[in-house]
Amino acid sequence: MKKKILIMTAVCVVLFVAVIAAALNAVFTVTEVRVLWRAPFSEEGEEEVYELQGRLEDAFVGSSTTFLNLSDVAALVSEYPFLELESAEKSYPQRLLLQISERREVFAFQRENGRYAVLDAEGRYLGDKDGNLNRYGGENILLVGFSLTQDGAGFVTGELFDEALAFVSCFAAELEDVRANILSIELGSWGVPSDPETLFRVRMREGVSIEISSPEVHTEEKMRTLLAEYQLLSETERTHGFLNVTDVTGSEEFTVSYSQDPVFVS
Repeated sequence: MKKKILIMTAVCVVLFVAVIAAALNAVFTVTEVRVLWRAPFSEEGEEEVYELQGRLEDAFVGSSTTFLNLSDVAALVSEYPFLELESAEKSYPQRLLLQISERREVFAFQRENGRYAVLDAEGRYLGDKDGNLNRYGGENILLVGFSLTQDGAGFVTGELFDEALAFVSCFAAELEDVRANILSIELGSWGVPSDPETLFRVRMREGVSIEISSPEVHTEEKMRTLLAEYQLLSETERTHGFLNVTDVTGSEEFTVSYSQDPVFVS
């Protein structure tokens, strides 16, 4: 008799737990995935968000809110490299909330197959395109002469690439849309072949060119001084000529000057 009572008690406990679990599952089940957009978005970005919304609903509506793994949500969003998952959270009992923004493409470089690899302002790889066209219109800043590779986190690295990012970042802090001013940055060299010095050649949309000797030396100081001098140029001066950053031989100093002719020849 005692054994029978124990068995019946155990069965009742199991049934009670099952009922509670079923009730909790009914209450804590995802019924809505809400994606909040942080504007602005390009037309292509909007299409990607709508597609992502549908895939999120297919993947997570009906699943347990309690046991839903947000890393799975992040993994799905990561399949859209132009989209940035700013936050993801469970809004109990039945909602999954995401905040999404669109990564802004800024740079591009041409691959050997003729296609263009597109990067954001931080140097993160976004994808390949047939042409150097930006989602928001116009072109991306073209990188020429750089040897670039992609690391495991999706960022692009290469010799003097950080200096190129620093140059654009400095200008972007003062200009409304840096792509409206900078067309391309070319990594080259000048001087004697046995001991060449590195050189940035920057083409500006207005027409003036910027040439920076040894951009890896005193990078931040050179960029800030250069920006100040660029902003002092008259509208006419910005349409032609060269703004040169030159290291002073035998010292830690450098000069910034405007001229009608290039200072560096290679």
